[in-house]
Amino acid sequence: MDNKSVTDLSYLREIAMGDDSIVIEATEAFLENTPATIENIQKYYKDGEWQKLYKQAHKIKPNLKYMGMERAHELILDIEEQANTGKISDDLGDKISEFCSLNKQALKELSDKIEALKA
Repeated sequence: MDNKSVTDLSYLREIAMGDDSIVIEATEAFLENTPATIENIQKYYKDGEWQKLYKQAHKIKPNLKYMGMERAHELILDIEEQANTGKISDDLGDKISEFCSLNKQALKELSDKIEALKA
């Protein structure tokens, strides 16, 4: 994966009307909740538990928008759709892998951005 940023907090800043405390709070919640969600997505995919996978995908979807994670948002829409309909494509595993990689990169980026905001 290249060093291109996978997050952009400008939308979150806009809806927070420039209030850094809201940006920090929302980002910290994302940092706290995302690792478990990623783990669940991987587990439910592996176990073929499509409705549970759908629910996890649906739950994280708005947070990806707030964090400006365009590619991850595109992926989760597809993952969510496939899990909801049960029409699973051969490349779903690859999409989930890419999604998880993007989120891991985002967690690092967002941690750095939060530290900078708090400074």
